Amino acid sequence: MKRLALPTILLACSTFFASGCVYKMSIQQGNYLVTDSVSQLKEGMTRSQVRCLLGTPMVPDAFDESRWDYYYFFSSRKLEKPLKRRLTVYFADERVQRIENQGVPTQTDLAQLEQDLKKAIEANKKNHKQSAWQRMFGHGKPADTTTTAAPPSDSAPAAEKAAQKEPDPVPASQPLPAPVGSPSGPP
Repeated sequence: MKRLALPTILLACSTFFASGCVYKMSIQQGNYLVTDSVSQLKEGMTRSQVRCLLGTPMVPDAFDESRWDYYYFFSSRKLEKPLKRRLTVYFADERVQRIENQGVPTQTDLAQLEQDLKKAIEANKKNHKQSAWQRMFGHGKPADTTTTAAPPSDSAPAAEKAAQKEPDPVPASQPLPAPVGSPSGPP
């Protein structure tokens, strides 16, 4: 009984520690800025307009009232490096003089990202290799877009609608070919 207890305890402890039961909490700090709000930020806006649009800066600068810094930090176990973003708004005569954006996305950035994503998806479709199963049985073939028939209208007769349908891949007039050999190889 004592011989069995020690290995069982060691096995249970090693499985517990190897299973990754350590929880790493996601940490979010600072001002999370929405893309729409950052895109609306313009030179010449007043401090109250900026505060209404972006909110109060997380760390006000006690030495320089003409500068507001919006920091954002996000750390997660899913991310290799923490996400750090900063938006700095400079004021002159109580109006926005200039804006420094380091990593906060705007609407134009998102539009460009969406275009790049579409291009990458199209390139991936072109480079996609079919598996042996798909090649053998024809699953996953790209649809032939060169011949597009007009959709049948409701006023067209039934014979016209049947003629516009796609043809059956194996017409009824042709019998299926006879299998050759056995499943394990040729006869």
